[in-house]
Amino acid sequence: MRDLTKEHHAAPGRRPYAFARWMLCAAGITAVTGAPVHATDLTVTPAQRAQASVTAQRGIAAADLASDAPQQYVVRGGDTLWGISGRFLRQPWRWPELWGMNQQQIRNPHLIYPGQVLYLIQRDGRAWLSTSPEAGGTVRLTPAMRSEGGPDGAIASISAKDIEPFLIRPLVVDQGTLETSARIMALTESRVYLGIGDTAYARGISPPEAVVGSDWQAFKPVKPLKDPVTGRVLGYEAEYQGNVRVTRAPEGFDAVTTIKVTQAQQEMGSGTLLMPQPAREPVRYVPRAPDVMLDGRIAAVYGGVQFGGAKQVVVLNIGTAAGLEPGHVLALSRAGQVVRDRTDGNRAIQLPDERYGLAFVFRVFPGVAYALVTDASNAIEVGDRVTSPR
Repeated sequence: MRDLTKEHHAAPGRRPYAFARWMLCAAGITAVTGAPVHATDLTVTPAQRAQASVTAQRGIAAADLASDAPQQYVVRGGDTLWGISGRFLRQPWRWPELWGMNQQQIRNPHLIYPGQVLYLIQRDGRAWLSTSPEAGGTVRLTPAMRSEGGPDGAIASISAKDIEPFLIRPLVVDQGTLETSARIMALTESRVYLGIGDTAYARGISPPEAVVGSDWQAFKPVKPLKDPVTGRVLGYEAEYQGNVRVTRAPEGFDAVTTIKVTQAQQEMGSGTLLMPQPAREPVRYVPRAPDVMLDGRIAAVYGGVQFGGAKQVVVLNIGTAAGLEPGHVLALSRAGQVVRDRTDGNRAIQLPDERYGLAFVFRVFPGVAYALVTDASNAIEVGDRVTSPR
């Protein structure tokens, strides 16, 4: 990924276009802090290394295994790290402990491939996982999963089909992005709307993105996304409309770029906003609990609905500023109701929060994040709490 702090010259009368702000930035965040955070960007503290060393020597208590944990498991196509974790553990986010992974390996995990056999090793009330059976009384503490086929065949952390659109399409944008995005400014042949194959003209596309053959996404802002606790605007929902491709680089004093529609999910026309098409990156983070106690809320259920369920993507009102990382697993809960205790003078009593599911964080920004709800025994609702699991 290139330097996201670099801004590019836009058409006269418009602010410089900042690529760093193209996706899901909290209101007020600058281009320097608006970029998504990847696992390799994070440091490892001495305390984390010490804890990892202990884990590698001890494994986990056998009592923490799933009741039907297999003694060995053959990885199949379509498996995910999260799914396999659930086969072995009652608390799937403890997957790194079962492997004895250290913190560095968690951030750059060994890859697992279809056809590999995973062996569960137990001794003296402790358990480990390995890619080879125990032999001669020696327990293999650290996995070394390899494949001659390269990393492209490795299984994903969570189902790709559940999160694909959220890796490459604009979802939430900030006010600055709305003001600085390139936009379609004219259509050919007196057209009102564009379809696949149609030509149009845009302004605000600047070098080095403005090269012939570069792809751009068309979108329109829909409504503000607000923090359910503070009411602060986190960003604006962006409705994806299609893709266009640059067929002629910017020309003339007004820097007009010729584009052609390659995908049309909705009608596009004059005023439609454009952002560069990002490269899709595979999500291969090891599921794990956060190292710190996190406490946030569901700011939105994707799709503009108030309620949701398992396999839906939610937007959280916390991000890297709170210590959240890709791969973190969070518990979902709903605040307990206030009821009257008729046995104690009708006194108001606050019931405890009701935990009902888990969410896997797969994309994180400074003030917001995306998470996939992996399981839920209750309906998900905007305002529900997300916390570090226990």
